Amino acid sequence: MKEIQGGKKKKVLALIIILVVLTLIVGYLEFTSPSKGLGKNYLAIVELSGTIAYEESSFISGRTIAPSNVRSLLKTVEEDSNAKGVLIVINSPGGSATASEEIYYQIKELAEKKTVVTYITEYGASGGYMIALPSKEIIASPLSLTGSVGAVSVLINYGNLLNKLGVEVYTFKSGNFKDIGSPYRNMTESEQEVFMEMVNETAKDFIEKVVENRGDKVNLSEVVTAKPYLGKQALKVGLVDEVGSFDYAVSRAKQLSGLPQDAPTKVILLPKPSILDLLLGSDTLTGYKEKSMEISYEILLMWPLQQINLDK
Repeated sequence: MKEIQGGKKKKVLALIIILVVLTLIVGYLEFTSPSKGLGKNYLAIVELSGTIAYEESSFISGRTIAPSNVRSLLKTVEEDSNAKGVLIVINSPGGSATASEEIYYQIKELAEKKTVVTYITEYGASGGYMIALPSKEIIASPLSLTGSVGAVSVLINYGNLLNKLGVEVYTFKSGNFKDIGSPYRNMTESEQEVFMEMVNETAKDFIEKVVENRGDKVNLSEVVTAKPYLGKQALKVGLVDEVGSFDYAVSRAKQLSGLPQDAPTKVILLPKPSILDLLLGSDTLTGYKEKSMEISYEILLMWPLQQINLDK
């Protein structure tokens, strides 16, 4: 009798496992099919939030916008003929110059095939603003922080602290600039010049992209100061086309895409990472994980990060 009951329990458990697996498979198929359940043309919404970097999100690095993940999201939209327009929602203070530029070209390529509109929520600064440039229109929340068109390089030097602690660091190098940016010693004037040249060249490339995409709309003499602007101020200097709410951005994106106002929308997402992915950074979605350099000489980032609070 006990053996019969044990056999029934095993069958019930096996049936539950099968049902769970089937549910996961069906859910995955629905998730990866953009037009599933819509059956008609729609507006795709792609949300990009965090610091721009090649490393993917983890509890250690914080939330990031990785080019590999953006590529996957945009490819999903590009391949779906029912996605007639795209609203990219940006909340980013910037980050890596090279990662920002890569995402810029990814969005630019999509904008050549579909109507792309960008909405800036809290931050659309520096590299976060660069990736918005290829859009047909840039719409910002009135109190968002936008702009900061420029580059900055921040190096920490704790050579004096090591000296006080009696710690000596020996460096053997093949050329004068081989250990440029070393945190163990003060920089020479020639090394500072090298870094300044790289920062200026990076900023120049950024400004050229602004001119290419914004043309006569932008007040360049204002923008080149790398000043961050509230959304309403950004409109005055030509960094954005309009200010408004998220709902307005959705409505405007539908209009520019030739979609009726009652057309459905769909948020395009990556598969949810596991707990292990969150802890260590996921490389399962893209097949590889870039390693960060210890010293970053070019950063398109609004620094220090500004925060405006309203007293209640």
